[in-house]
Amino acid sequence: MNYPIVIYPCVEGGFVAEIPALCGCLAQGETLEETLEELMIVKELWLETAQTHNQKLPSLEAEIAKIKMLSAA
Repeated sequence: MNYPIVIYPCVEGGFVAEIPALCGCLAQGETLEETLEELMIVKELWLETAQTHNQKLPSLEAEIAKIKMLSAA
């Protein structure tokens, strides 16, 4: 699933990226490329863990609607 991603620069350098729909799913790196690569690893681990524990995944459509609503404000 392709949940919305938020990326922001760190004061000390590098970047942080997160997937707000997946609580705690975030990664940090020195470059954008490294940060996104790390985030994809963390995302896969997050989804595997959720599946192992039979957790319901957030609705992709609902998460996109939240982002659109926040963007319009």
